[in-house]
Amino acid sequence: MKHFIVGPVEMYPCTKEIYKDGIVYFRTPEFSKIVLNCLSKLSCLIGNSEESSMIYLTASGTAAMEAVVENTVFDNDKVLVINGGTFGHRFCELLKYHNKNYESLNLSWGEALNEDLLNKFDNQNFTMLFVNLHETSVGQLYDIELLKRFCKKNNLLLVVDAISTFLADDYNMDKNGIDVTIASSQKGLCLSAGLSFVSVSKRIKEKILNAPNPSSCYFNFKDYFKNIERGQTPYTPAVHIIYELQAILNYIDSFGGKEKWLENIKQKAQYFRKKAQEFGYSIPKYPLSNMLTPLIFNDVKASDVVLELKDKYQIYVNPCGGEMADKLIRVSHIGNTNLQDIDDLFEKMNIVVGDLKNKELVYDRK
Repeated sequence: MKHFIVGPVEMYPCTKEIYKDGIVYFRTPEFSKIVLNCLSKLSCLIGNSEESSMIYLTASGTAAMEAVVENTVFDNDKVLVINGGTFGHRFCELLKYHNKNYESLNLSWGEALNEDLLNKFDNQNFTMLFVNLHETSVGQLYDIELLKRFCKKNNLLLVVDAISTFLADDYNMDKNGIDVTIASSQKGLCLSAGLSFVSVSKRIKEKILNAPNPSSCYFNFKDYFKNIERGQTPYTPAVHIIYELQAILNYIDSFGGKEKWLENIKQKAQYFRKKAQEFGYSIPKYPLSNMLTPLIFNDVKASDVVLELKDKYQIYVNPCGGEMADKLIRVSHIGNTNLQDIDDLFEKMNIVVGDLKNKELVYDRK
């Protein structure tokens, strides 16, 4: 069995082995020390130099997105959302559900975000911009420099869902003027699902602390900011995943640090895309993250390719939903995979596509 999916990904041995040694009770100084050390390392990787800037939630990435909406958007705010796929649309859904004032910049399939599209929203009294920096559903990576310039020009707070770009592409909060980063355990960190992280700038932390409490008691960031100072959370955390986190952060250090980690993922992405072109597969023209590569299918149904790989070879790739279900698959380059695994994937995928084409030909003749 091999996973080329966007999460949970193929885990590394170091994170699986932590379960053999047992764990300490989490309301202890020992556990608090582990938490504070992990969050300090994570803050460095995310590029946020502010002290006490990161909290973590026992929750999925979507829950963290909703918690950010509840804790940072208020009646006097007007939010612009980059809506280029499922997760940009999810921000719209969450803002609408919580009766927040927002508009969206909607991208059609295959359309790349550019300056002309953004400039249409200049000087319209927006206070915040929400973006899923790597739109995981279609694979487009938005230009952070472009978004940074737009936010600076319009004096906007920049909120980034970095769930599928963090630790796959270069990412730096301080450098790019990012006020909120949302990350999750099951993507670039290569851990079990169930833990999310929110890293904040000084100015948005002050905004949160000076605002009324959110509607959610569980996701009240004020409680998390207070508790994280002692390495704790208000409620029971995902204890085992914290131990996985400690293991993967140590592994990244031993691997050579962030730059070498990212370079390894980049090499896998480039190798995969070169092989895809050699075999005649189509790749979208918009900018791509190193996290995954979308492949376009026209002669066979993409959804059939996904199922055949799973059923015949126990190889898992990501399908797409909605109108792209039969056109697009997504192949991840994060996690414990190598170039030989990519070769094996193409060998099996070529067989599957060939068999599906033959079935279509026989059907057409009938």
